[in-house]
Amino acid sequence: MASRGAMLVLSALVAVACGCRSINKVRVAPGQAQELTPDEAQKARDEGLALYNQQPRALAPVANAARLLEQAARALPDNYDAQWQAAQALAFLAENETSAELRRQSARSGVVLARRARVLKPDGVEGLYWYALNVGLLADVDRTYGLDAVTEMAAALKRVIEVDERYDLGGPLRVMGILHLRTPLPPASIGSPRKGLKLLQRAVELFPDYPENYLYLAEALRDSGHADEAKEALRKVLEANPWPDRQFESQEWKARAVKLRDQLDKP
Repeated sequence: MASRGAMLVLSALVAVACGCRSINKVRVAPGQAQELTPDEAQKARDEGLALYNQQPRALAPVANAARLLEQAARALPDNYDAQWQAAQALAFLAENETSAELRRQSARSGVVLARRARVLKPDGVEGLYWYALNVGLLADVDRTYGLDAVTEMAAALKRVIEVDERYDLGGPLRVMGILHLRTPLPPASIGSPRKGLKLLQRAVELFPDYPENYLYLAEALRDSGHADEAKEALRKVLEANPWPDRQFESQEWKARAVKLRDQLDKP
C-alpha cells in the first residue's frame, strides 16, 4: 500500500492563494448509522482502538477501526475521547486511502468529530490537534477551502502549542512548522521559513530521538540554505530504528529522507 507520507498534504496549500469555501460549514449526513446502546458503543470503541493500534498499521484494519470508532463516537456524543479517537483514525484514512473520494469523506467526518470534541472540551489538545490535521487533509483533496483551511489550522495549532507543545512527540510544533514552510508568504498567507525552522528546531529539542521531527527539520534547513546540516538531520532519520508504535510510518519517513537526500546531492 502506498502512502502519501505524514503531513505531505500541506504542500497542496502552497498552490492555493485563496478559497471560497468555509471549513466551519463542513457537515456530514449521519445516514442510517447503526444505533448502539452505551455498552455496545463502548465495545465498538474498544475493538476500534485495538485495531487502530495494531502494528504495523495497514489500510484495511484502520478502515475497520475508523468505522467502529465513528459508530461509537456518534452513539456517545458527550464522550470527548470517543470523538477525537475517531477523528485520529479517520485522519489516517484521509491521508492514505487511494481513492480521492474516500479521502474526502474520511477528512470531512474527521473534521466534524474533532469539532465536536472541541465543543466538549475547548482547550483539549487532542480535539484541537486532530481537527487541524483533518482540516489540512480535507484541503489537500478539496483545494477550494484554500486560505480558510490555513487559518483554521493555524489557530488550532497555536492553541495546542500554548497548552501542550509536547503532544504527539512535538506534533503541534511539527505541523505548524510545516505550515509555515509550505504556505505562501504574507500577505497571501502565513508562510515564514524562519518561523518554520524555529518551530522544528524546538520539536527536535524536545524529542531528540524521534525521527519524523528530523525529517521536516531537514526540509527547513534546506530551505534556509543549510544543506550540510540538512544532510545530517536526514542521516538521523535513515539510521533510526522503526518507531515502536509507528512502524508503517517509519518506512515512509525513510523513503522521504532518501528522496530529499538525493535532491540535496544533485549538483
